[in-house]
Amino acid sequence: MSPHFCKVGKIKPNLNKLMSLKEIEKIISNFVEDIHKVDYSQTVNG
Repeated sequence: MSPHFCKVGKIKPNLNKLMSLKEIEKIISNFVEDIHKVDYSQTVNG
């Protein structure tokens, strides 16, 4: 393999993207919690 095509260790993570990923994870977790609340209320109501 030519070292020209090797990018391992040369790519630096973008901190803005990492922060946005954390925000997306929070949104998804909140959405999942809301779905569980809806499913629980439907089973109680019957």
